[in-house]
Amino acid sequence: MKIKRGFTLAEVLITLAIIGVIAAVTIPSLITNVDLDKKQAEATIKKTYTTFNDATKQIVMMETTSHTMASVGCADNNCIRDLYSKYVSYVKTCNSDAQTNCLDGAPAKGNSTDNVDFTGKSLAVLADGTLVGFSYDSTCATTVKSVIEFEQAPVDVAKACVTVAVDTNGAKKPNTDARDRYQFAIGKLGVKFKAAAAATP
Repeated sequence: MKIKRGFTLAEVLITLAIIGVIAAVTIPSLITNVDLDKKQAEATIKKTYTTFNDATKQIVMMETTSHTMASVGCADNNCIRDLYSKYVSYVKTCNSDAQTNCLDGAPAKGNSTDNVDFTGKSLAVLADGTLVGFSYDSTCATTVKSVIEFEQAPVDVAKACVTVAVDTNGAKKPNTDARDRYQFAIGKLGVKFKAAAAATP
């Protein structure tokens, strides 16, 4: 007759104690890493916003006769990206029809529910690894709005001169709205940014 032997109470308690110690050591560091990633993304988008806001002021003052983004003389996305390169340093650029080197394996759009989309945009990678996508609308000259504000899917995007998509950590995941991907619009006279609503986990 075969005798079945289970774990003793002492063995179970020791195992649970070991699991508890491991959890106590690792979980706080995981939470800290998530918090640091979020803070780093927020700091990067603020820095990027400030950089492009300052560059836009320079462009409307130095590059146009009407002192508005409506008369920059660009006809496509690549032109507006190159115009900003006079005031913002890039380490790499990719035209709107050849994005592979800048996306570096990341999807142009994170998932079907995301609104920040790099598809068809002219891309640039900044020195800190931030990926930026430019979309230019030459018809903004006919609109009355000078500064555009929007959240996620912009209702006024047709009135923006330039829409800028930003991925704060480049090709690295999660490539999702309000986590590492944001966008802002540039109207005739400047930039307005409102952070996207937090994405659900």
